[in-house]
Amino acid sequence: MTQTLRILTWNIQAAIGTARYSHYLTRAHHQVFNTSAKQSTLEKIAEIVSEHDVVCLQEVDLGGRRSGFACQAERIAMLSGHNYVAKQQNRTIPGISLHGNAILSRYELSHIHDFKLPGRVKGRGCLIANVQVGRGISVANLHLSLGRNDQALQLEAIGTHLPHKKAFLVVGDFNCTNSSTQLESFAGSVGAQIADQPPMPTYPSWRPNRDLDHIIYSDAVRLEERRSLPLQLSDHLPLSAEISF
Repeated sequence: MTQTLRILTWNIQAAIGTARYSHYLTRAHHQVFNTSAKQSTLEKIAEIVSEHDVVCLQEVDLGGRRSGFACQAERIAMLSGHNYVAKQQNRTIPGISLHGNAILSRYELSHIHDFKLPGRVKGRGCLIANVQVGRGISVANLHLSLGRNDQALQLEAIGTHLPHKKAFLVVGDFNCTNSSTQLESFAGSVGAQIADQPPMPTYPSWRPNRDLDHIIYSDAVRLEERRSLPLQLSDHLPLSAEISF
């Protein structure tokens, strides 16, 4: 029996809400302190993700001072009605922030793997979980480094953790475009396809001109629909898709 899921991936920038280049400077204090505006942004994010079955978030604060010592992933899940949450902490700035990734799901998650990515600068990760619906599908949520060489190294490492001949997705903030050689090489090596036609720019959210967020899917998965959502709640736009497997 074919199973259909609505998937979303989104770099939420810890609910800072950057909506123009000047905000990187004028809202720099939001990187350190909690604000009421962040709570409002989280509520709006939760409203959007509530329409999806599986949600992959990057740049989530998991309980640092800048999030009021509360886990943003848990807060969003509570508001959006997702009963299952997997979290990955990748970088800590003492007394300020706990950077990480998270997977929210309406279905039970199993075989959760917190995988730290190699690279010159530590602090990047890939969170992998099996979504227990239908025959099951493995979802890898990643946030790659900025450098091309690090990205190639990280994607190669991720490939060793993906299931063979089974349904899987690799989604997240790749920090590279769909035409990059490292992304094309990775998709070919794991026998998967890049949802890249047409290219969907997701950064910056106020004037998107670079497709940095992607959905890669195995041959056992069919992509039914894909779109970016025009929301300025982060410096990235969310990327949504409907899949079947």
